[in-house]
Amino acid sequence: MIAARQLGFRTQDTGVPLLRAVDLEIGTGERVALVGPSGSGKTTLALHLAGLHKLALLGETTGELLLAGQDCTASGATDFAGIVLQNPENQLFADTPEAEIELSLAHRQVPCPDPAAERDRFLSLFGLDTVRHQPLTTLSLGWKQRVSVASMLAMKPRLLVLDEPTNYLDARTADELFAELRRLSEERNLTVIVIEHDLERVLGWATRVVAMAAGAVVFDGSSVDYAAYLGDRWRAWPPAPPSREPGEALVRFAGVGHGYTRETHVLADMNLTIRAGEAVALLGPNGAGKSTLLHLLKGVLKPRSGSIEPSAEAERLDRLGLVCQNPDDQIFAHSVTEECAFLPRNLGVPETESLARTETMLARVALGGRGERFPFTLSYGEKRRLTLASVLVGQPALVCLDEPTVGLDFACLRQLASQITELCAAGVAVVFATHDRCFAERVASRFVELQGGRIVADQPNPAHGGAPCPVGR
Repeated sequence: MIAARQLGFRTQDTGVPLLRAVDLEIGTGERVALVGPSGSGKTTLALHLAGLHKLALLGETTGELLLAGQDCTASGATDFAGIVLQNPENQLFADTPEAEIELSLAHRQVPCPDPAAERDRFLSLFGLDTVRHQPLTTLSLGWKQRVSVASMLAMKPRLLVLDEPTNYLDARTADELFAELRRLSEERNLTVIVIEHDLERVLGWATRVVAMAAGAVVFDGSSVDYAAYLGDRWRAWPPAPPSREPGEALVRFAGVGHGYTRETHVLADMNLTIRAGEAVALLGPNGAGKSTLLHLLKGVLKPRSGSIEPSAEAERLDRLGLVCQNPDDQIFAHSVTEECAFLPRNLGVPETESLARTETMLARVALGGRGERFPFTLSYGEKRRLTLASVLVGQPALVCLDEPTVGLDFACLRQLASQITELCAAGVAVVFATHDRCFAERVASRFVELQGGRIVADQPNPAHGGAPCPVGR
């Protein structure tokens, strides 16, 4: 079905090779996990295998690429693959989930005999029937990710490529997704390629693993053989931080409520205190209100009811840093260096010190040497690390991280865990929303669980300093 021979790709702006002499054949019905560290070329390869490289990439493709027997090296392919991108907001076009599914059904190669029944089937697949008429702009990224997956499945492509599909999904929905992908592969002989950093989940699903590093394929074999290939080197989390008493209260919520329209209530009766030196994990399903809580903490949203102390949003804006869920919403500069140096310059830090801080921080997030790169040419994981660096460089007293583990390979997860531990030891509070329970257990001192916009649990982390996580997580 797919054959790549000595496939290479160089970017147009810098000439950097992102693919190097890739030889790969993928047959009908295979379930392929495409894995490797951030920036290793996974997305670039996947866009080629889907025949979308001419639409999505600027640069030169070399070698040979055959898709369903046709030479697609220079021209790409149409009506061959469906793709779920890392950022769901880049591929949603309709006003509501229902309309998005209807749009996909209308573009099927083979007309659908009962569009209404088929639409309802896909809306029920990931619980989308509960939000079918809601404007997409009001949904969380987790819900948008569900819509983008369902809309691609509705098109019934010959090949389905999913790039980090569990990025913003809660654990239950992620499990449902992989169960559906297995069913489609076995019953419909659908070929599925999944790019994923959550190795525990993807290795249990894939029939084959293709691992990349520096633009080249370094492993191609079964899940069992890949687990043996990894050995224990992916299990080495940094030592758990010692327990310590939290410091002074930095922010207090008293009866806080919020909603984005008069009819909706995203948060209700929220009572919460964040203290210096704490690492607080916000847990809960998609749409529970975690992102809204972080934006209220930062001061970019005002509560509809209740109070937040300190009450002056300006004070919180200066003292608190926020790393957004979607890095594309936060990046704006023309180079990696300019992006990272913007905050200290804006805070009045002298230029020499601003650049010194920037250089140090970029090195800490493994982006040293990429200072001249245009930020939007970075991989999704690299953009995540850049947004983290651009906030930490301002030396905030409290850091809000919205899904900070999304798009990060395990080496970067270990590094992030160490950074959070170091920040808390220095008296900085860190509040992070996550679906990665394993990561939260390794670094958080406290769990705050939300459901339906309310806190249903607030307790010390019971697994703090517990056993290592499974392979890859």
